[in-house]
Amino acid sequence: MIIFWIFTLFVGSSAFAFAYIFLQVGVGWSLGYAVLAMLLTRGMLSIVRRSLIIRERITPETDVLQRTVETNRAIFWKRALYLALVPILYFLAAYELFGLPPEDAIAALPQFLQTALTQLVYLFFLLIANSILFLGPFYLLSRIGKTMMNPDDARFGVSMDDVRGQKSAVTEMRRILSLIEHGRLYVKAGGKRERGVLMVGPPGTGKTMLAKAIASSLHVPIYVANGGSFAMLFMGIDAISVYLMVRSARRKAKVWGGCIIFIDEIDALAQRRGGMGSGMMGGMMGGMMGGGGMMGLNMLLVLMDGIDNPGFFARQLRGLVNLTLDGLFLPRKVGANGTTVSLRIPPLKAPSSNILFIGATNRPSVLDEAVIRPGRFGRQIVFLTPNREARKDIAALYFDKKQHDPSLDTPERREEFARVTEGYSPADIEQVLSLALLYAFEEGRETFVWKDIREAMGNVEAGLLIPVEYTERDRIAVARHELGHAVASHFFERDRSHVRLSIRRRADPKAGGEIGGYHKSLPAEDEWLTFRSQLAARLRAVLGAIASEHVF
Repeated sequence: MIIFWIFTLFVGSSAFAFAYIFLQVGVGWSLGYAVLAMLLTRGMLSIVRRSLIIRERITPETDVLQRTVETNRAIFWKRALYLALVPILYFLAAYELFGLPPEDAIAALPQFLQTALTQLVYLFFLLIANSILFLGPFYLLSRIGKTMMNPDDARFGVSMDDVRGQKSAVTEMRRILSLIEHGRLYVKAGGKRERGVLMVGPPGTGKTMLAKAIASSLHVPIYVANGGSFAMLFMGIDAISVYLMVRSARRKAKVWGGCIIFIDEIDALAQRRGGMGSGMMGGMMGGMMGGGGMMGLNMLLVLMDGIDNPGFFARQLRGLVNLTLDGLFLPRKVGANGTTVSLRIPPLKAPSSNILFIGATNRPSVLDEAVIRPGRFGRQIVFLTPNREARKDIAALYFDKKQHDPSLDTPERREEFARVTEGYSPADIEQVLSLALLYAFEEGRETFVWKDIREAMGNVEAGLLIPVEYTERDRIAVARHELGHAVASHFFERDRSHVRLSIRRRADPKAGGEIGGYHKSLPAEDEWLTFRSQLAARLRAVLGAIASEHVF
């Protein structure tokens, strides 16, 4: 390295002598000429040295910082040479095409720049207009199914207290959300905010309702999207849609101090990645149509990992400034008396993008493994089918919202309602009560009674009633069949109580057709385990219909 500087000083002294003696310019201009010659010489030597290192002709610097500085110098001067070709090509073109000497070419330069800039601006606006005409519909398509709501904009009529039957899930979500609003001390103490939360549970257990409650009560914006809205016809639209979503959330987070992105039915966006299709045509069509390449999922993963990186323009500006200072051979640090001052822009501090991703799904098994790892959607909150006490709490919420007969407010009736709604989700309970009120209005009543609830439960459980008249033979056959289930259940399933026994014909979508009747029994108490004796008793209760038909 020292030989480079010796050669550079020799070139600088020769350039000073040439300018001062031969060109007969002043001392100041001669010094400037010498400095320029030294910089150019030292830059060319850096380019040569870097090319020899790449070709493995010489060994690189052992010090990492020195190696970085030398590489930056080579890059800077290589770019400077490319830029120097621009005026050279201009003068050559002016002379060869128009016969203009350098003096006239310089005089014509302002008019040439004005004409060129005018054409460039015209082409730029023409390009923007065509881009809007072509990409505008795709942009609007990417916004379907997505809504950004500021605090106090959401009016769903739902609060966190309305999410009943999921006490542990709501409590855990409250803790996570408190870190979004007031978690700076937690971060200073060494804690790490959650990047993503996945709400998992059967349909109707309150996942979407909790998201609405968050939007209604939280003091930060929330971006609500449906996973199915990312499935677009044309390739790449799903990735653009994800990018625009995260970009919008970042902007809101800078203004409000945080933002939440809620993706309902996230399994439509984050399904496990596989092949592009079977064969060449399958892969081609999978990539061109329908987002077969899972570009939206890939974009989501990239943005979740890089959400705390500095901005693109800030990083480019820092790199350009530091590269230029290295290329001009300025020292990185100067100081005296034990005090040093850095002459470079320090590493940029990562922005605190306080963004929380919340996903909801009832099919966690189909999610890609990269989505549910820690750091992304690694924190999972499970929503369970409510137990008896939870169903009483849920019923209290929905009974208060609907007009009903006062006899339904007694503890015994509420206990009975919680018992007969075994396996019901909160959405099922709300549907039953809404249907009961509908049946009451059809009969001219403004409040529903227990009979309306039972009718609504029958329609929810077994399908709509089919108004047919059985023949006597059919009626006896159906009654014999269902009675066999009931009698066998009574004798063998002693830990269960009977809820419904009916011979009315219904259209049951779960059975895939019609049923002549049905018998339903439920555990007398909440059970968390299933024993072999219970399975044997259930089998006997099912076979009781065959035994009844055989005997009677």
